[in-house]
Amino acid sequence: MSELEKEKEVEGVILMLSCQKHLETRLKKFDRTNYDGWEVVYVVGDLFLDCSAEFRDNNFLYVKCEDSYLHLLKKLSLSIKFVNEIFTIRQGILKCDDDLIWNEHSLLRFLNSKTKPDFCGRSRKKNRDYYSENIKVLKNIILDRFLDVYYRNHQEDFKNPQHNLGNMSLQKLQEYLRRPDLQVRPFAPIYYLSNKCCTILVRHMENIDYNIFHLDSFTNSYPYTIEDVGVSYIMYFNKIKFTDRWCFMGSGISIATHTNEVK
Repeated sequence: MSELEKEKEVEGVILMLSCQKHLETRLKKFDRTNYDGWEVVYVVGDLFLDCSAEFRDNNFLYVKCEDSYLHLLKKLSLSIKFVNEIFTIRQGILKCDDDLIWNEHSLLRFLNSKTKPDFCGRSRKKNRDYYSENIKVLKNIILDRFLDVYYRNHQEDFKNPQHNLGNMSLQKLQEYLRRPDLQVRPFAPIYYLSNKCCTILVRHMENIDYNIFHLDSFTNSYPYTIEDVGVSYIMYFNKIKFTDRWCFMGSGISIATHTNEVK
């Protein structure tokens, strides 16, 4: 289908970001499409799609965008835009990665909770909340080598046509490693965004034309090349606080466990 059609009203969407190389591996172990009124949507990028987005059987959403690690924020924000065209969402979106093991009892307890903070997840730092009326703190900049390390170990990604990184190199990547020092932010594999936050995120990304290499004029840095940094920066810039919830990750009764933590 070339046009997205409104399907139904749902409590929320569990949005699982993945990529084409995991279609036959990680995604094979997931088959749920709904949890108590929360629709599960599996997102994959396809740069050569002949339309902007396509919703297929078994709740797969193909989005016309780069399928690379660098472009995760673009894939996320576009998928949020399109799921809101497909569904009428009452609450918000639980964003997750494809390398999680679910504790369904804890997941359902969170989904069915009557009140949820606008922006919440498991903090990387032991800090219940982050919020500052003085957004100038976002101008504290660091040089983050995370992407440099990742692409040194995955140089084959530069040659993947679906990633659209033909003009990128390890040397050029160094230009985009400066970012705001957001120590208090959610672990990337899973966090929650209310409808209010989703609207803010999509509007912000539309304003920069979904360009993850955009030089942010407020911080004179590149906040958008790492997904959880980009989301957190956009929320903090709009004075949306982050709430640390232990139930997301890091305990035996958390919503999900990362596969890297399983021995």
